[in-house]
Order: sequence, then structure tokens, then C-alpha cells
Amino acid sequence: MQNSVQINWNTMFYKLSITRRLLKIRRIHQEHKLAAGLQIGLPIALAVLYTALIFLAITYVKASLPFHVLGNAYADFQINYQVLLLGITSLSLITSYFLNKERFTQVFRVGHLAAPSAAMKLFGIKAGDSWVKTGLSLTVIISIVTGVFMYFQLKHASVDWKQLQGGIFWIILFSLTNSFSEEMIYRVGIVSPLTNLLSPMTIYIISGIVFGLPHIAGMPSGIIGATMAGVLGLVLAKSLYETQGIFWAWIIHFIQDVIIIGSLYLLSGTAH
Repeated sequence: MQNSVQINWNTMFYKLSITRRLLKIRRIHQEHKLAAGLQIGLPIALAVLYTALIFLAITYVKASLPFHVLGNAYADFQINYQVLLLGITSLSLITSYFLNKERFTQVFRVGHLAAPSAAMKLFGIKAGDSWVKTGLSLTVIISIVTGVFMYFQLKHASVDWKQLQGGIFWIILFSLTNSFSEEMIYRVGIVSPLTNLLSPMTIYIISGIVFGLPHIAGMPSGIIGATMAGVLGLVLAKSLYETQGIFWAWIIHFIQDVIIIGSLYLLSGTAH
């Protein structure tokens, strides 16, 4: 009888021990899921936060225009806005670095310009294509699409092309700072912390969506503008991921900004 009671106690303690271990494993699993969710959600939330700050900066500059430098309303707006944008970009770079230091240092560089690309049939990219070929092809194709769109914006305006003589320096400068800032926020800020947490295509899509949606109020604007920007963001995220660097993403984006900012600079002269 005593042996039977002892066996029952041992069985009970054994079952309690197993139950505790299972509960502990379950708790650890839930903590890991929560941590992974935070690792995924935080970079996206920060990109949304920086987008909100960008819109606040635009609103503030339009309302007050603190510094009048060039006498051209659009150029003066850009000078004020780009200063604030670089400040927001600095915050983004700091948070991106601390979210994933190792990965940040791997992509915050020129990268491997001729790295092989994974296939993406929608854009005619074949598996193994060099990013030299892919990057140049995308630059030409995307620039033509942007150029055609902006041409129709200029077509019916009385544009004084001589404005470019005095404005080309500022157009290039604004395009450099704007493209750099947006690549840091929407590409480096998304791709570097999410790598190894999500599939590459999922990361590209997130980058495209977070980049595209604010362009509903951008140039190009509306659904067309958001879609164009979203597709561009997806492709640029792919370039950053595969080349381990910002070169192709920045150069492709820079050229689009030269076309867009240059067109808006010309259009601003027609209002006077």
C-alpha cells in the first residue's frame, strides 16, 4: 500500500513537472512571437511616423516659409523643406542603425554594382542578370515613363526653358537630397531591419506600399502617382537587397527626381 502511494506521488510530481515545462515552452514561444512581431512592426511604424513628420514639415514650410533665399517660390520652398527633410532622415538613420546594426552596415554603402539579380518577370529581369544590366535598363525605362508623364504636365503651360540656366544647380541639389532622404527612410529603414525576418518579396512589397501611399498627395499625385511610386519603391528595395548597397536605388531615384523637380521648377515660373 505504501509503495502504491509513493508511486502515485511520484507520478503526480512527474506530471506537474512536465506541465510546468510545457507551460514554460509555450510562454517562451509566445514571447518569441511577440518579439518577432515587434521587430517586424517597429520599422514599419517608424516609416509611417517619419512620413507624418514629412507631411508636417511640408505644411509648416508652405505656411511660413522661414527663409527666402532665391526669390523663386518653389526653389525657396525646397530649400526650407530639404533642410527639415535631412533632419528627419538623420533620425531615420539612427533608428535603422540601432534596429539592426549588422545589417545596416551591410547596406549603407555603395554595394556590389554587378551583383546577380533574382528573376522578376514583371520587369523582364531574368535570374542571374547583372545589376549593371538591370540597373541601366530600369533607369532608362522608368525615366522614360516619368518623363512622358511630366511632359504632359508641361505641354499646355507657357514654360520659359531659360529658367534652367539659373536653376539647374538647385534642381540637381534638391534631387540629390530628396532622393537620398527617401531612400534612407523607405529603403534602408525597411530593408535592413526586416531582412531575415520576412521573405525578400514581402520586404519589397512593404517598402513599395509605405513609399507609394504618401505619393497620393505627391507628384505624380492620386492613384496613378501612388501606384507609380509604389512600383518604383518595390524595384528599388529589390536593388538594395540584392546589391547590398544603395547605389542603384539612389541613382534611379535621383534621376526621377531631376525630371520631376525640374518640371515643377519650370512650372513655378509660369505662375508669375
